[in-house]
Order: sequence, then structure tokens, then C-alpha cells
Amino acid sequence: MISHDEIIASLKYVVDNSKYVKINKDEINKVIDVIKDHHVKTWLDYDYLGLQDLNEDQIMLYLILCESLNFCYWDSLTKWKTEYQGEWYSGSYGLFYAISKAIHNGYNLLDINYLDKITKEEVDEIFKGTTSIPLLDERYQIIKELAHELKDIKDIKECHNDVELLNKIINHFHNFNDISIYKGRKVYFFKRAILLVGDLITNISSLKKRIPNDDMMVGCADYKIPQVLRAYNILEYNKELEDLVDNKELIEHDSEMEIEIRANMLYAIELIKEEMHKKGIMMNSVQIDNALWLLSKNKDFKAKPYHHTRTIYY
Repeated sequence: MISHDEIIASLKYVVDNSKYVKINKDEINKVIDVIKDHHVKTWLDYDYLGLQDLNEDQIMLYLILCESLNFCYWDSLTKWKTEYQGEWYSGSYGLFYAISKAIHNGYNLLDINYLDKITKEEVDEIFKGTTSIPLLDERYQIIKELAHELKDIKDIKECHNDVELLNKIINHFHNFNDISIYKGRKVYFFKRAILLVGDLITNISSLKKRIPNDDMMVGCADYKIPQVLRAYNILEYNKELEDLVDNKELIEHDSEMEIEIRANMLYAIELIKEEMHKKGIMMNSVQIDNALWLLSKNKDFKAKPYHHTRTIYY
């Protein structure tokens, strides 16, 4: 079982050896002043998706399916968007709405046997928007793997804490195995798995009774949080990386640059949390991450682009 301390230690190793990214601790209080009064809900408001009539097992399958496919929404720097009830949505919300719409339109995505037989053409149609959804082949392959993995998943609703639930997810579902190698050592990210932990605790009543919070989770290593932390000068890139990111050049998945961006981002959240706790502000890492992610929707934080990496992990 991978512990919280092991995850933090793997991130600190990257921070201590980073060449391209560094954390400016002197700027941390600026972001604390912005997010300290932020009353954070989970990023996903399940009822808003119009699936209130699902039973607990269906909700769990829905959330596992959504978070398994919740990654990379751009192709050649063009963002995918999809329509739902007259509005256009991109990113994670677009994906969740596309799945909700497909279920309402008769695609039996909450039936494991259907997932086992689904064709790539059907997947393409379900997620059709302004373009075909990026990384279609990868998403199709994940759905086919899920169809087999879901058949023998046991006791996920019997977990008693967030770390146990995280390990259950990453050990059982191949697509959540978000681990990189940096200078010969493993670095643990588990971005989508950590999102799923929060989703399940929030929306599965039997888990919610056992697991009061996700305090032992780290943040979610994505594109948008580094963009916000860079805007606050908490994350600083060297000239080589800065030029690549600002010119929207591809940063390879599992490259030292990409690993350093993600690891420093997560460790910066831990430092923010530590400083907040000293001030008596008891937000956990996931809540801080949520607050920063919501800030990323503000145009003020889009002056410089996020890094571009094509990957199934975020």
C-alpha cells in the first residue's frame, strides 16, 4: 500500500533536484489571502448532471467511467467542446455532460456488458463535439479495459479511509496508475485517482459514512494549477522551460520538465497548506487545489499559457 508519506517523499525528491522549476516560498502568502475565505465544495456537483435517479452502484460506475476518461481535451492546440442543453462545455465538464447526455439518449454506459461490446465508432459519436474528442483511441482502449476490470471489483465501498480507497483504485484499475520515473526514482502523482477518491466519498453514501474526509490526499497534478501558481510567482520556470511553455510547444510526458512542473506544483500546495495551518486556516490539499483550479477560470490567470502535454493522466 502506498502511503501519504511515500507520495510526499517522492515529490520532495523532485523538488530538491529540480533543474527547470523552483518554488518561491516568499510569494505563498499572496495566494493564501485570496483563497483563505473560499468555501470549497467538490469540483463535481453530482446533482447538477441530472443523474439523481441512479442507484449507488450506478453512481459509482458513472464516476469511475468519467474519471477514467478525464484527460487531455486539446489536439494541435485546438480545444474540444461539446453541447449540453443548449450550452457548450469544454474540458472535464464537457466530458461529464457528454456521458450524461449519452445515458439520457439511450447509450447504456452503466452496463458493463455494453461497455465490453462498445465500438470505437460509438465512442466517437458519444463524445462528438466541435471536433472528435482528442486521444479517441486511448479513451476507447480504457473503456474496453474497464469493462473487464469492473466485473471483479470488490469491496470498494468497504474502504475505511481515503488512503485505502486510493490504493484500491490504483491497484485495480490500470488507467489510474499515474507514476513517473525521475532520476531513477518513482514519483507518485495519481491525479485522476485522487479526483475519484473525492468524487466517491462525496457521492457514495456508504463510503461517506466511513470516510469523513480526504485529508490524506495531495492535490491533483494537472495543467491549470501550475498556470495559477506561476501567475502568483510561486512556481518559477528557467528560461528554457519558460520559452517552451509560453510558445505552446509540446512538453513530453515523463520528461524531466513535465515531472518537475507536476511535482513542484503539488509540493507548493503542501507548503501553502502548512502555512495556512500555522494561521489557523484548516484547508486540506484537495480543498486548496479546488480553490486554485476555480481561480484558473479567471482570465487574469490566463496571461501566460499552461504547459501542453499529451497524456492520459491529466
